[in-house]
Amino acid sequence: MTSDSRARDILSRQAEFESERSQYEHVWEAVSEFCDPDAPDVWSGRRAGGQDSQAERQERRGARVYANTINSAANRLAAGLESLIIPQSEKWHGLTTAEMNDEESDEEKEWAESLRDFLFALRYSANSNFVPATQACLRNVVRYGPAYLYAEEGFGGTLIRYASIPVVEGYLSRNRWGQVDIFHRRYERTARQAAQLLGYEKLPARIKMLVDDPAKCETKISLIQCIQPRDERRMYRLGGAYQYLDTAFASYHVIEDEEVIVRESGFRSFPVSSFNWRRYEGDPYGISPTIEALTTVREENAVRRSGLRALQQVTDPATASKARLDYVPVLNPGENYPGLIDDNGRPLIAPIATGQNPTYAFNYAESRAEEIRDMMFVNLFQTLVQNPQMTATEALIRQEEKGALLGPSGSIIQAGFASNLDRELGILEDKGLYDEDSRFLPPASLAGKAVRPTFTGPLDVLRRSAEARDTIQVVTTAMQMAQFDPGIMDNIDGDEAIKIVQSAGRSPQRIFRRKEEVDGLRDARAKAQQAQAGIAAIATAGKAAKDAVPAAVQARDSGLLDGLQGMLQGGQAGAEMPGGPAGPGASA
Repeated sequence: MTSDSRARDILSRQAEFESERSQYEHVWEAVSEFCDPDAPDVWSGRRAGGQDSQAERQERRGARVYANTINSAANRLAAGLESLIIPQSEKWHGLTTAEMNDEESDEEKEWAESLRDFLFALRYSANSNFVPATQACLRNVVRYGPAYLYAEEGFGGTLIRYASIPVVEGYLSRNRWGQVDIFHRRYERTARQAAQLLGYEKLPARIKMLVDDPAKCETKISLIQCIQPRDERRMYRLGGAYQYLDTAFASYHVIEDEEVIVRESGFRSFPVSSFNWRRYEGDPYGISPTIEALTTVREENAVRRSGLRALQQVTDPATASKARLDYVPVLNPGENYPGLIDDNGRPLIAPIATGQNPTYAFNYAESRAEEIRDMMFVNLFQTLVQNPQMTATEALIRQEEKGALLGPSGSIIQAGFASNLDRELGILEDKGLYDEDSRFLPPASLAGKAVRPTFTGPLDVLRRSAEARDTIQVVTTAMQMAQFDPGIMDNIDGDEAIKIVQSAGRSPQRIFRRKEEVDGLRDARAKAQQAQAGIAAIATAGKAAKDAVPAAVQARDSGLLDGLQGMLQGGQAGAEMPGGPAGPGASA
């Protein structure tokens, strides 16, 4: 197997990536010493000398650390971010298909909700590894800044598998929009594992010899996986439309020492979702809250070390003797040491007391620890611990403060999960998600539309709660004012108000009736009201007629009707003879 020019190009780019990332590695190494002691070595010089075991790294780094505040705070912040952005007990995102010029129908909303529920069932299945992978990513974001989530196609009962790529293994490049479009993963596997991963037949002869030798099959070899956009994509025509024959992204596995590509594949969507805490434009990796707190972390560590030395001077002070003694015993408490006092009863060995007081050092170190907790936002998650008597209004204000302070970084992290959603939908589409016989066949109205996430986690609820709260307050005020002026309610559109409240929370679409059903119910109610009004009118007319019959009978019995009838007849006769009564001799 000869060297490949594409492999040499990948290795050349890898060298450039390593040179660029070397500016970050000494900072990451400091972070791992104080905050992640058992993590793989970041500094490339140490890696070149061979990797230590996890226990050895913990012992080597832990021996120089005297304060654990930053490690505890980082774990708390990572757990807090998980509870605010991707809580395991909630559906922390929805799906929307709305375009700029239209609005989602109820059918589209129900389809999107069923697809969302299916995605959550896949993620939180037993073998998907989604929870451990995302938790590792959030810890890396808090400690180092960048984090990488890899979504891979699965088979059988597990359709998608997830893995967190260690920060030390990731190298990246961004396009002009700041999105990661080239990713290198430099990692090590044993020869036996490489054969399982890449296939025995594709390995170079030297690696095959290692695999075949039981004494050498555990030898580590260095691999590089390169994921990059394809320079050229072949197309074909199907049904009057052009389709791509090749995937959008190419994947190459290179054995570094052999300079050969041993596996080539591709992805329809970028398989690595990148996360960041805060990153300036043009900076590939960014920084983390732990990096921002490093100066204070070093200060606390130095002060605690000095305080411990002062404490040792108090609990185990140095001793002095008047003359050189042939034997200076180890002074253990409770033991008798004959011969160590003179004839006057004075001890021949006395402690050297310099008046050390470690209290000042420990108090100052505690103030530095409190500052670290503030920088790591730990105090935002200890509202009730700090003030158990806090009122509901104060607690609500603290919740809004939490959303305001963590919102910017939370949005950056959510962008990574949005990219992961695109990857998930791409994998499922290849498996027939939208086929004719699938229960997730989209409605015809979704033709040509894209599916996008709408995040609904607690952090997003905090962002949108003000609009819903103000809407409820306005409606409540209008209802109170309507007791004096009912026309006030004409200003309120109840349908729009309930939509605003729904969008601010996580109410499922299935509890709401479709628009057609609502219109039908309202039409039936209007017809029923009209029928009721007609029945009431008939009843009123019947009552009037019923009341008129007794009055007519009474008028007849009293002779009133006869008198009225005579008057009417007399009036009619007078109208027929306007000139007086006609004589017998009158002619027409």
